Amino acid sequence: MIRQSEKPIYFPSDCLFFLKLPDAINVKILLIAFLILATNHLRADSGEAVKFSWKWEDNHILELNEYHDVTFRVGNRSVAREDRNRILLKTKQCDSLQCTVSAWFDTYVRFGKTTGPFLKDKKFESEFTIFRNGKYEVSDEYIMPNLRSFPTFPETPVVVGDSWKLQAEESFDFYGERIKIKVEPEYNYLGKGDWSFQGQSGKADKISYTYPIYFDRGDRRAKKPNVPNKILGFARGMVYFNSAKGVPEFKDVKLSYTFVLPDGTVQEANYDIQGIYQSRKSLNTVERDKITNDVLNDLIVGDVSQQNPLKLNQSSDSPISVRTTDEGVTFSLDSILFDFNDSNLKPEAESAIQKIADILKKHPNREIRVAGHTDNIGKKEYNQKLSEDRAKSVLHQLVEKHKMDEGKISFKGFADTQPVVSNDTEENRAKNRRVEITLVLD
Repeated sequence: MIRQSEKPIYFPSDCLFFLKLPDAINVKILLIAFLILATNHLRADSGEAVKFSWKWEDNHILELNEYHDVTFRVGNRSVAREDRNRILLKTKQCDSLQCTVSAWFDTYVRFGKTTGPFLKDKKFESEFTIFRNGKYEVSDEYIMPNLRSFPTFPETPVVVGDSWKLQAEESFDFYGERIKIKVEPEYNYLGKGDWSFQGQSGKADKISYTYPIYFDRGDRRAKKPNVPNKILGFARGMVYFNSAKGVPEFKDVKLSYTFVLPDGTVQEANYDIQGIYQSRKSLNTVERDKITNDVLNDLIVGDVSQQNPLKLNQSSDSPISVRTTDEGVTFSLDSILFDFNDSNLKPEAESAIQKIADILKKHPNREIRVAGHTDNIGKKEYNQKLSEDRAKSVLHQLVEKHKMDEGKISFKGFADTQPVVSNDTEENRAKNRRVEITLVLD
């Protein structure tokens, strides 16, 4: 390990007698004295040694919300984009050496340097092992996580100024071909540090890191046109790891990639990333049922204890139906909220959205997803845009009129790809023309 210090080191006056000796001996003795004094000085200021490890238990959830400021360049053309990733890691089984986790990676995007809601983009599922020192084992069937064994910790405790290098891996997927690149981050422990982002803050053990990225296929024969022959890059960042709890709290990363395609085209991608981690216990069945029943009690009049949430429908005049899903509790707003082929909310939609907003505000830390759906009449492209516009109309109503946190809400249009009933009658098609709002429970 390498110990470093930013503080100046001064020699005491009694060291000056060395200057009376011959020059060659002076240099050697001064060098030895310097090393001894520097080591003692650093040890005196380095504080207590810290042993880093993941301290997970069964049924533990770690949620990471990342925000990416991204710029892509090809020649003189550039495109700006903002991404948001929600990563959920849930422990399945832990022992003294490792934890097996199930993971969900949800990606969101908006183009341009702008404000507004994020479009729900992709979803990836994964299952892998994290060892207590941070090393990953990921089966080849899973794309995610694409950065593996990071951060990884040494087996011995460290003090402020200590550095270490341990191997990690970046995995890239290009149109069906996967490229894995071994990298070797150099970490440096900087002691306790404060972090602050988007109104949240904390104090944790501060670890800086850097690593280069290099891949050269070597074989220049014809390959897939969109799969690069060469990848160059660099990563520099800071991770704030809570050594007492054994989980990270915050990350601040800058990534730069250059991709050289077989035809000589050069593409560049630059990422400025901040991410906040939240650690909690997984909800059990009783806790999930309680939230569901609380929602139903708020939504309908009367005793719901004898009703099955999965079978609640619009038997009353309410335009709202509710069901439980793998993601959480889903409210479905039927087509009476919109005119045919229109994405503008009707005036009578306000009371329904008001009721749902009041319920959602009772769960301010939960993610909310708004999804638009259509029937199968019309062209696919038109229905796709219509479904997105209807989802955005409901989202804007929640944000602008009911002052809900836009950072917790995303939208996605599904067109006619997820009907709740067959589109064989007008009555059924009306049921498929809907907007759904999901309160995510995990």
